[in-house]
Parts: sequence; C-alpha cells; structure tokens
Amino acid sequence: MVYNNIVKKPKKKKSKPSDADYVDNQQLYNALVEYKKKLKDAENAGRKKPKLPDYIGECILKIASRLSYRPNFANYPYREEMVSDGVLNCITYIDNFDPKLSTSPFGYLTQICWFSFVRIINKEKKEKYTQYKFAEQQNNKDFQNWFNEVYAGVDIGRKDFFGLTDSDMERFDEMLGQKKEKKEKIKKKRKSKLDIFDI
Repeated sequence: MVYNNIVKKPKKKKSKPSDADYVDNQQLYNALVEYKKKLKDAENAGRKKPKLPDYIGECILKIASRLSYRPNFANYPYREEMVSDGVLNCITYIDNFDPKLSTSPFGYLTQICWFSFVRIINKEKKEKYTQYKFAEQQNNKDFQNWFNEVYAGVDIGRKDFFGLTDSDMERFDEMLGQKKEKKEKIKKKRKSKLDIFDI
C-alpha cells in the first residue's frame, strides 16, 4: 500500500508454535514409567536393555530443538551440534530418571540439554581462544600474508573475528595462568624429590 509516497509493508504475523511442537509432561511421564518397568523386567530376567520408545525419542528431540531457539542459544553457528549433543546426553541419562522422586521428566530432560549446550559453547569458545592465541603469536610474514589474503581486511589481532568477548578472554587467560602455575608447582615438587637423591 502506498500513502503519500510512503511505502508501508504489511505486517507479518508471528508464527506461533503448533501443538506438534509441545511436549505433554504427563504423557511423557507415563511413557517413562512404562519404559522403566520394561527396563527393570529386562534387568531382572538378564535380557538386553529394551529399545527406547519412539514417543520418548520424539519428545527428547522436541525439547532439545525448541530449547536451542531460546535467545541464549539461538545465534550460535553450531546450534545443530548443540541439539545433537543434547539429545545424546538425554538418551545416555534417561535411565537415571526416577519417577518416585520427580513427576517432571520435561524439567529433567531440559536441564540435561541446557548443561549440554553450555558445555558445547564453552568447548567451542576454548577452541576459538586457542586459534586466536595461535594467530596472535605468529610473527611469520608468510603466515600473516596468507591470513590477510584469506580473511581480507581482518586485523589479525582482533578477538571479534574469533567470536570472543572481553569476559571470554579474561576467563581463558585466567585459566591458562592457573594451568601454568600448577605445572610450575609440579615441576618444583619433582625437582625437590630428585634433589634428595643427589649426593
């Protein structure tokens, strides 16, 4: 629509998640209780562990994928890796869910996914920090020329290129300093033990 040479774009309606995106906590709880009974029967009979029902698997996938769209996790380029790791951790620890202690498997699985996502983010940031330090310490002109050709216009010292914030840098620098201190203490202990045998 055009009014007085001003173009107005029609507003887009926000798409709401359908019922297919939601997990019913009570149904999931009932399915887990039934699965735990089968699991206990198989253990008592000495049989192989039963297959996880498809419904529980679908619920785990829905929980992990919907959690990945939260603002905390949505903008990471490795979001799919976070979802797959969350699903894997949920499947690994699903047997630890105790229906007698909790009636909320949704909360249990969400918490597992949350901590899995945080682990992946920390692992990726640590890898980026290593890459940043490597690039920072290179005094080789050939390496700098190659880097400038591949990443045209990027300053080699910029931590923004590697996706690191100031708080990330401080945290990893502190961790690196603690590791160095630990190594020094171990070296001193070893040296003092060896000094005992010197005659």
